[in-house]
Amino acid sequence: MRDYEYRKKLQRVPNGIIFGVAEGIARYLSMPVWVVRALWILAAIVTGFFPAAVLYLILAIALPAGPA
Repeated sequence: MRDYEYRKKLQRVPNGIIFGVAEGIARYLSMPVWVVRALWILAAIVTGFFPAAVLYLILAIALPAGPA
């Protein structure tokens, strides 16, 4: 995969685990994907799951799919 294309613009990864949102954010920020996933899980626990889940679904719908 071409990570450079993901660093130019925030996009989700089309073949990611759950819609590819976390992996797309990780590539955009040049971070390991496990860090983004861990932060997302922590945010879900702290906020009572619902707000983090709604934000994740909004990002899954709103972010364009990047190159495969």
